[in-house]
Amino acid sequence: MKNKITLYLTALLLCLFIAIPSTYKVIKKHNTRLLENTIKRIEEAAKYCYYNDSCVEEQITLEELYEKTSLPRMNNPVTKEVYNEKSYIQVKENFKFYEVKNK
Repeated sequence: MKNKITLYLTALLLCLFIAIPSTYKVIKKHNTRLLENTIKRIEEAAKYCYYNDSCVEEQITLEELYEKTSLPRMNNPVTKEVYNEKSYIQVKENFKFYEVKNK
């Protein structure tokens, strides 16, 4: 009886040692991809706006994108917080997105 308990506990611990880190890595990678996808969508909207001469400044805010393109209100897919409208895309830095945190 004691051997069975030891065997089951050992099997359970081995499964947990594999399952917990694997699940953590999968969730972390999923969240990273969600963020990359959202930021890419914002940057593509900025490129569209800039190259169609709707946005002429070197720093394009999300507020401008909401007004001049069909971009819906964007939120952080991981934290579910809406991005601040003062967040911006820097044109000179190859359309890099900079998030301004809400206060």
